[in-house]
Amino acid sequence: MKVMQSRGSPQPGPGAPFAVTVQEREAAVVVHTSGELDASTVPRLRAIMRGVLSGAPAVLVVDLSGVTFLGSAGMHLLLEIQNLAGDTEVRVVADAHSTVKPLRLTRLVDVLDLYPTLAQALRQA
Repeated sequence: MKVMQSRGSPQPGPGAPFAVTVQEREAAVVVHTSGELDASTVPRLRAIMRGVLSGAPAVLVVDLSGVTFLGSAGMHLLLEIQNLAGDTEVRVVADAHSTVKPLRLTRLVDVLDLYPTLAQALRQA
């Protein structure tokens, strides 16, 4: 399993530091994010996601289980990833109130392939 990490803080202000870990697994690439996913952190995650998608994995799992805030820019990025994915199947792990509530309010739960746990998302791979 290959692991790549990107750590750092978003613009100064409240909130947890933003971090991204990419893990290559047999059947999928898992991108785990933690911290706030908003306009200040989306550009870095977008660059990482584009790099992952350039490898054309069969399955991309976007693990939001460590995300403490999901802003509109983060939700837009999820749609962008899905649109850029081509033949790659995109799965999103979201289980916390901070991620599930905005996805429900915007009805993105009807558009994204959501799983409550990483294990369940990987089991389908």
